[in-house]
Amino acid sequence: MTWKTIAKDILIYILKVLVVILLVALAFIIGTMIGYSVIGEAGDPMDVFNPEIWQNILNYIF
Repeated sequence: MTWKTIAKDILIYILKVLVVILLVALAFIIGTMIGYSVIGEAGDPMDVFNPEIWQNILNYIF
């Protein structure tokens, strides 16, 4: 193997890891929006990004 193919393989591996991290983050965001608005019947799905909501959730947990 040459350094060029090794660098290419490493770059492809890093890109795959970044895509997986992006998909997990996207699934988390969509899941919280659905869980808050549809399952929780709280209304607007964009309200899930309100910091006061997250503070309330953290206070409930701890």
